[in-house]
Amino acid sequence: MKRKSLNLLALETSSSILSVAVKKGRRKPVEKRLKGFFRHAENLLPMMDRLLKREKLTCSDIDVFLIGRGPGSFTGLRIGFATLKALRMLQKKPCYGALSLDLIAAGIPARPGALLCVTLDARKEKLFSRFYQAGKNGWAPRGEAALETFDTWASSLPEGVLIAGDALHRYAEPLRGRGLKFRALSARYQTPSALPLIEGFEKKRSAAASCPGLQRLRGPEDEIPLYFRLSEAEERRRHASFHA
Repeated sequence: MKRKSLNLLALETSSSILSVAVKKGRRKPVEKRLKGFFRHAENLLPMMDRLLKREKLTCSDIDVFLIGRGPGSFTGLRIGFATLKALRMLQKKPCYGALSLDLIAAGIPARPGALLCVTLDARKEKLFSRFYQAGKNGWAPRGEAALETFDTWASSLPEGVLIAGDALHRYAEPLRGRGLKFRALSARYQTPSALPLIEGFEKKRSAAASCPGLQRLRGPEDEIPLYFRLSEAEERRRHASFHA
C-alpha cells in the first residue's frame, strides 16, 4: 500500500538567514531565503504566503509543520516559535523540530571517515558546537551539543577536522594561530536552512525508523526554542540576585 503524499512546511529562523521551505506531495521542495536579522518578524509570514501560493496551497493544506529549534538568535527563534504556535492553534497537525547544528551538518556532503565540527557563535567569547562522524547515511552526531569557551573548544579539535558554522568568522584566525590543521568549509555551510528539515522528515517516513536529530514536538512543553544558555536579561538578574 502506497503512503499518502504529505504537504510539508518548514521554518528556520535561528540565524541571520531566514529560511522557509514547502513541499507539496510528491513534488520537489521549494525554499526561499532572505538575509537580515532584524526583519524576520516582518518577512516570515509574507515569505510563507508567497511559497504556499506558488505551490497552490494554503496553511490548511499543510499536513506536517517542521521547525529549527536553535541554538541561535533569541529573537529569531521566538519569532519562529510564535508563528508555529499560531499555526498549530488553527491547524492541529503534527510538528517536528531539529537542532540548528544538525541542520547545518545535514546539508554538508559526508566523506567516508571524515570528522565534522559544526560551531555557531554564541557571543560573549563562547560558541555552540557539536561533532559528527561520516557514515553510510550521512553525518551521525558524536556526543551532545555543547556551549563552550574558545579555549575549551579549540583544545578538543583533532587534526584534519572539517569545521562549518558562523563561528568561523570570529575564530578561524585564532584557531590557525594555534597551529591546528583543519579545513574551514565555505560560507554556504555557515547557517542552517529549512530544506534539511523536509529531507530529514522524508527519510524518517520512508525508512519507518527514527531520524537522528528530528524529534516530534508533542505539546506546549516541547514547542520551545533550545537556547542552551540564558539570555542577557536573565544573566543580569542572576548576577544581581547573587550579589544582593
